[in-house]
Amino acid sequence: MVAAILRQVARREDVESERAALLNALREHIGRALQEGRFSFADHFCDKLLAEDPRDLEGWLVKGHLAWRQFGSPETALACFRRVLILGEFESSNEYVAQARSSLSRLLAQLS
Repeated sequence: MVAAILRQVARREDVESERAALLNALREHIGRALQEGRFSFADHFCDKLLAEDPRDLEGWLVKGHLAWRQFGSPETALACFRRVLILGEFESSNEYVAQARSSLSRLLAQLS
């Protein structure tokens, strides 16, 4: 019985480790695509990252900036920045929340 429990715990740790590796790989792909100016690829990898971890604040922030600055979609950018604020619980000490709040203010000013 103890062996079965240990196997289950080990499998869970393996799954969590594999998931962490996948998320890190997706973040690396996003970074590389941004550096190379391949914004559609960066957006694609953001979608993949957010499908795996819908609470990833950095992924939503990057997606919002891509929508605003590269794809001319302020509605999508607004939704992404608001998602960061909500998921980050409006906590100003969180760097992603602070960046989303600033970006949201600039975008709203631009739209008015």
